[in-house]
Amino acid sequence: MTSIPRKQAAQLQTLVSIKRQKAEQDMLSLQMEVRRIEAEIAGIGENLKALDRTGEEFDGASLARQHGAVERMIAEMERRKAELAARREDLEGAREALKRAMHSEDRIGEL
Repeated sequence: MTSIPRKQAAQLQTLVSIKRQKAEQDMLSLQMEVRRIEAEIAGIGENLKALDRTGEEFDGASLARQHGAVERMIAEMERRKAELAARREDLEGAREALKRAMHSEDRIGEL
C-alpha cells in the first residue's frame, strides 16, 4: 500500500473520527428510541391487563370495551410494534455504519 503525506493522513483521520462520532450518536439516539417504544408497549400491555381482570371494576372494563378503548389500545400496540421493528432495523444499520467507521479508523492508523 502506498503511503500518503502526513498532513493528508491527519485530515483523513479527522474526517473519519467525525464520521465515527456521528455514527455513535446516531446509534445511541436509536437505542434510546427503541427503549422508549418498548416502555410504551409495556405500558399499553399493563393497561390491557388491568382491563382484563375480571371481577375488579366490571363497570369500568365494560364501558371501556363498549366505547372501543380496548380496540384502540390493541391497535396502538400493533402500531408501536411496527414502529419498534422499523427502529430496530435502523439500529442495525447504525451498528453497521459504526463498524465501517471504526474499521476505517483502524486502516488509517496503519498508514
